[in-house]
Amino acid sequence: MVEFPSVDSFYSFRSRWSGWLGPALLSALLLLSGIPQLPAQEPTQQEWIVISGGPALRFFEHGKTDSHDKYWGNFIRAAVARLEQLQLQAQGRSGITITWLVYRPAYASRGQEEKLDILRNIVDQANELKLALLWFDSTEQLVNYMNAGHDRKVMPIGSLDYFGHANRACLMFDYSTYFDNMSKGYLHEKDLRQIERKAFLRRATVKSWGCHTGEDFSLWWKRRFGLPMVGAVGRTDYATASLPYLSKGAKWTQ
Repeated sequence: MVEFPSVDSFYSFRSRWSGWLGPALLSALLLLSGIPQLPAQEPTQQEWIVISGGPALRFFEHGKTDSHDKYWGNFIRAAVARLEQLQLQAQGRSGITITWLVYRPAYASRGQEEKLDILRNIVDQANELKLALLWFDSTEQLVNYMNAGHDRKVMPIGSLDYFGHANRACLMFDYSTYFDNMSKGYLHEKDLRQIERKAFLRRATVKSWGCHTGEDFSLWWKRRFGLPMVGAVGRTDYATASLPYLSKGAKWTQ
Protein backbone atom coordinates (compact mmCIF):
# COMPACT_ATOMS: atom_id res chain seq x y z
CA MET A 1 0.00 0.00 0.00
CA VAL A 2 1.33 3.43 -0.90
CA GLU A 3 1.73 5.76 2.09
CA PHE A 4 1.45 9.52 1.66
CA PRO A 5 3.34 11.99 3.84
CA SER A 6 1.33 13.50 6.68
CA VAL A 7 0.27 17.14 6.72
CA ASP A 8 2.71 17.74 9.60
CA SER A 9 5.53 16.37 7.48
CA PHE A 10 4.59 18.69 4.63
CA TYR A 11 4.65 21.76 6.88
CA SER A 12 8.00 20.67 8.36
CA PHE A 13 9.42 20.20 4.86
CA ARG A 14 8.11 23.58 3.70
CA SER A 15 9.41 25.43 6.77
CA ARG A 16 12.90 23.88 6.58
CA TRP A 17 13.42 24.51 2.87
CA SER A 18 11.81 27.96 2.85
CA GLY A 19 14.66 29.31 4.95
CA TRP A 20 17.25 28.02 2.46
CA LEU A 21 15.58 28.76 -0.85
CA GLY A 22 13.30 31.71 -0.21
CA PRO A 23 9.51 31.59 -0.62
CA ALA A 24 9.38 32.38 -4.35
CA LEU A 25 11.86 29.66 -5.41
CA LEU A 26 10.36 27.16 -2.99
CA SER A 27 6.88 27.72 -4.45
CA ALA A 28 8.21 27.12 -7.95
CA LEU A 29 9.92 23.87 -6.90
CA LEU A 30 6.80 22.65 -5.11
CA LEU A 31 4.73 23.37 -8.20
CA LEU A 32 7.14 21.44 -10.44
CA SER A 33 7.30 18.53 -7.99
CA GLY A 34 3.54 18.11 -7.99
CA ILE A 35 3.14 18.82 -4.26
CA PRO A 36 -0.17 20.69 -3.89
CA GLN A 37 -0.06 24.34 -2.91
CA LEU A 38 -2.26 25.59 -0.08
CA PRO A 39 -4.91 28.01 -1.43
CA ALA A 40 -4.60 31.66 -0.44
CA GLN A 41 -6.88 32.41 2.49
CA GLU A 42 -9.74 34.80 1.74
CA PRO A 43 -10.01 37.80 4.08
CA THR A 44 -12.70 37.38 6.73
CA GLN A 45 -13.71 41.05 6.42
CA GLN A 46 -14.76 43.16 3.45
CA GLU A 47 -16.21 46.60 2.78
CA TRP A 48 -19.19 47.28 0.54
CA ILE A 49 -19.11 50.83 -0.81
CA VAL A 50 -21.84 52.90 -2.44
CA ILE A 51 -20.82 56.22 -4.06
CA SER A 52 -23.22 59.08 -4.81
CA GLY A 53 -22.15 61.75 -7.26
CA GLY A 54 -23.95 65.09 -7.20
CA PRO A 55 -26.74 66.85 -9.12
CA ALA A 56 -26.56 69.71 -11.61
CA LEU A 57 -27.67 73.23 -10.71
CA ARG A 58 -31.04 74.29 -12.06
CA PHE A 59 -29.42 77.60 -13.01
CA PHE A 60 -27.65 75.81 -15.86
CA GLU A 61 -30.26 73.16 -16.66
CA HIS A 62 -33.54 75.10 -16.46
CA GLY A 63 -35.27 75.45 -19.82
CA LYS A 64 -33.24 72.78 -21.62
CA THR A 65 -35.15 70.23 -23.66
CA ASP A 66 -33.14 67.44 -22.03
CA SER A 67 -32.89 68.99 -18.59
CA HIS A 68 -30.94 67.11 -15.91
CA ASP A 69 -31.70 66.68 -12.22
CA LYS A 70 -35.01 68.44 -11.76
CA TYR A 71 -35.00 66.66 -8.41
CA TRP A 72 -31.81 67.13 -6.37
CA GLY A 73 -31.96 63.67 -4.80
CA ASN A 74 -31.83 61.38 -7.83
CA PHE A 75 -28.49 59.86 -6.85
CA ILE A 76 -29.37 59.80 -3.16
CA ARG A 77 -32.64 57.89 -3.27
CA ALA A 78 -31.15 55.38 -5.75
CA ALA A 79 -28.16 54.89 -3.45
CA VAL A 80 -30.48 54.40 -0.47
CA ALA A 81 -32.37 51.70 -2.39
CA ARG A 82 -29.09 49.90 -3.07
CA LEU A 83 -27.86 50.34 0.50
CA GLU A 84 -31.06 48.73 1.76
CA GLN A 85 -30.44 45.79 -0.60
CA LEU A 86 -26.89 45.41 0.69
CA GLN A 87 -28.03 45.51 4.31
CA LEU A 88 -30.42 42.64 3.60
CA GLN A 89 -27.64 40.67 1.88
CA ALA A 90 -25.31 41.28 4.85
CA GLN A 91 -27.76 39.92 7.42
CA GLY A 92 -26.36 36.86 9.14
CA ARG A 93 -22.88 37.46 7.74
CA SER A 94 -19.98 38.59 9.89
CA GLY A 95 -17.20 40.92 8.80
CA ILE A 96 -19.24 43.11 6.41
CA THR A 97 -18.87 46.90 6.64
CA ILE A 98 -21.18 49.04 4.47
CA THR A 99 -20.07 52.60 3.71
CA TRP A 100 -21.78 55.43 1.82
CA LEU A 101 -19.52 57.98 0.13
CA VAL A 102 -21.16 61.22 -1.06
CA TYR A 103 -19.64 64.09 -3.07
CA ARG A 104 -20.29 67.05 -0.79
CA PRO A 105 -19.59 70.15 -2.99
CA ALA A 106 -22.38 69.46 -5.50
CA TYR A 107 -25.00 68.94 -2.78
CA ALA A 108 -23.84 72.02 -0.88
CA SER A 109 -24.20 74.10 -4.07
CA ARG A 110 -27.64 72.69 -4.90
CA GLY A 111 -28.73 73.27 -1.31
CA GLN A 112 -27.74 76.93 -1.52
CA GLU A 113 -29.59 77.27 -4.80
CA GLU A 114 -32.80 75.73 -3.45
CA LYS A 115 -32.39 77.21 0.05
CA LEU A 116 -32.60 73.72 1.53
CA ASP A 117 -30.36 71.99 4.07
CA ILE A 118 -29.65 69.11 1.71
CA LEU A 119 -26.54 67.98 3.58
CA ARG A 120 -28.58 67.53 6.77
CA ASN A 121 -31.19 65.60 4.79
CA ILE A 122 -28.52 63.17 3.57
CA VAL A 123 -27.08 62.79 7.09
CA ASP A 124 -30.57 61.99 8.40
CA GLN A 125 -31.03 59.28 5.77
CA ALA A 126 -27.68 57.71 6.67
CA ASN A 127 -28.61 57.79 10.36
CA GLU A 128 -31.92 56.13 9.60
CA LEU A 129 -30.06 53.35 7.81
CA LYS A 130 -27.57 53.16 10.72
CA LEU A 131 -24.52 53.10 8.48
CA ALA A 132 -21.37 55.13 7.96
CA LEU A 133 -21.65 58.25 5.78
CA LEU A 134 -18.40 59.78 4.56
CA TRP A 135 -18.20 62.98 2.52
CA PHE A 136 -15.52 63.50 -0.11
CA ASP A 137 -14.64 66.84 -1.69
CA SER A 138 -12.21 65.73 -4.40
CA THR A 139 -11.19 62.77 -6.53
CA GLU A 140 -7.98 62.55 -4.51
CA GLN A 141 -9.94 62.02 -1.30
CA LEU A 142 -12.01 59.28 -2.93
CA VAL A 143 -8.93 57.49 -4.26
CA ASN A 144 -7.20 57.76 -0.88
CA TYR A 145 -10.19 56.21 0.84
CA MET A 146 -10.39 53.33 -1.62
CA ASN A 147 -6.69 52.65 -1.15
CA ALA A 148 -6.37 53.17 2.58
CA GLY A 149 -9.75 53.82 4.20
CA HIS A 150 -9.10 50.48 5.88
CA ASP A 151 -6.16 48.11 5.78
CA ARG A 152 -7.01 46.55 2.42
CA LYS A 153 -5.07 43.38 3.23
CA VAL A 154 -7.50 42.84 6.09
CA MET A 155 -10.64 44.51 4.70
CA PRO A 156 -10.63 44.71 0.89
CA ILE A 157 -13.51 46.21 -1.08
CA GLY A 158 -15.96 43.42 -1.89
CA SER A 159 -18.70 45.48 -3.56
CA LEU A 160 -18.75 48.89 -5.25
CA ASP A 161 -21.72 50.77 -6.72
CA TYR A 162 -21.66 54.23 -8.33
CA PHE A 163 -24.71 56.46 -8.75
CA GLY A 164 -24.22 59.71 -10.60
CA HIS A 165 -23.47 61.35 -13.91
CA ALA A 166 -21.03 59.59 -16.21
CA ASN A 167 -19.87 59.42 -19.80
CA ARG A 168 -17.90 56.80 -21.70
CA ALA A 169 -14.57 57.99 -20.25
CA CYS A 170 -15.27 59.04 -16.67
CA LEU A 171 -17.49 59.09 -13.61
CA MET A 172 -18.56 62.71 -13.03
CA PHE A 173 -19.15 63.69 -9.41
CA ASP A 174 -20.59 67.03 -10.47
CA TYR A 175 -22.19 68.17 -13.71
CA SER A 176 -23.34 71.67 -14.63
CA THR A 177 -22.39 72.76 -11.12
CA TYR A 178 -19.57 75.17 -11.90
CA PHE A 179 -19.79 75.24 -15.71
CA ASP A 180 -22.65 74.39 -18.05
CA ASN A 181 -22.43 70.82 -19.40
CA MET A 182 -19.03 70.32 -17.77
CA SER A 183 -17.59 68.57 -14.73
CA LYS A 184 -14.90 69.74 -12.32
CA GLY A 185 -14.84 66.65 -10.11
CA TYR A 186 -14.46 63.32 -11.91
CA LEU A 187 -12.63 60.00 -12.04
CA HIS A 188 -11.24 59.56 -15.55
CA GLU A 189 -10.34 56.15 -16.92
CA LYS A 190 -6.68 57.22 -16.96
CA ASP A 191 -6.93 58.00 -13.23
CA LEU A 192 -7.63 54.34 -12.43
CA ARG A 193 -3.89 53.68 -12.15
CA GLN A 194 -3.99 55.69 -8.90
CA ILE A 195 -6.21 53.05 -7.29
CA GLU A 196 -4.30 50.02 -6.04
CA ARG A 197 -5.28 46.62 -7.37
CA LYS A 198 -4.99 45.10 -3.91
CA ALA A 199 -7.80 47.37 -2.68
CA PHE A 200 -10.35 44.91 -4.09
CA LEU A 201 -11.38 41.41 -3.20
CA ARG A 202 -10.53 39.04 -6.04
CA ARG A 203 -14.21 38.35 -6.66
CA ALA A 204 -15.55 41.84 -5.94
CA THR A 205 -18.76 42.97 -7.66
CA VAL A 206 -18.62 46.40 -9.27
CA LYS A 207 -21.36 48.35 -11.07
CA SER A 208 -21.76 51.88 -12.40
CA TRP A 209 -25.37 53.01 -12.63
CA GLY A 210 -24.39 56.10 -14.64
CA CYS A 211 -24.87 56.63 -18.37
CA HIS A 212 -22.46 55.25 -21.00
CA THR A 213 -19.96 53.64 -18.58
CA GLY A 214 -20.06 50.33 -20.42
CA GLU A 215 -18.94 51.93 -23.68
CA ASP A 216 -15.32 52.42 -22.59
CA PHE A 217 -14.76 53.02 -18.86
CA SER A 218 -15.70 49.43 -17.97
CA LEU A 219 -13.02 48.13 -20.35
CA TRP A 220 -10.35 50.27 -18.71
CA TRP A 221 -11.56 49.10 -15.31
CA LYS A 222 -11.25 45.41 -16.16
CA ARG A 223 -7.85 46.00 -17.72
CA ARG A 224 -6.64 47.69 -14.55
CA PHE A 225 -8.13 45.45 -11.86
CA GLY A 226 -8.97 42.18 -13.61
CA LEU A 227 -12.54 42.67 -12.38
CA PRO A 228 -15.60 43.29 -14.54
CA MET A 229 -17.49 46.54 -14.01
CA VAL A 230 -21.10 46.32 -15.11
CA GLY A 231 -21.95 49.50 -17.01
CA ALA A 232 -24.53 50.83 -19.43
CA VAL A 233 -24.16 51.10 -23.17
CA GLY A 234 -26.48 54.04 -23.62
CA ARG A 235 -28.30 55.98 -20.94
CA THR A 236 -29.78 55.16 -17.54
CA ASP A 237 -32.89 56.81 -16.10
CA TYR A 238 -33.36 57.88 -12.46
CA ALA A 239 -37.02 58.86 -12.81
CA THR A 240 -38.28 56.31 -10.29
CA ALA A 241 -37.81 56.31 -6.52
CA SER A 242 -35.71 53.17 -6.71
CA LEU A 243 -32.77 51.85 -8.70
CA PRO A 244 -32.29 53.44 -12.13
CA TYR A 245 -33.36 51.57 -15.23
CA LEU A 246 -32.03 51.47 -18.78
CA SER A 247 -33.38 53.98 -21.28
CA LYS A 248 -34.82 52.71 -24.56
CA GLY A 249 -32.16 51.00 -26.66
CA ALA A 250 -29.59 50.82 -23.85
CA LYS A 251 -28.13 47.63 -22.38
CA TRP A 252 -25.87 46.46 -19.58
CA THR A 253 -22.43 45.10 -20.37
CA GLN A 254 -19.18 44.33 -18.60
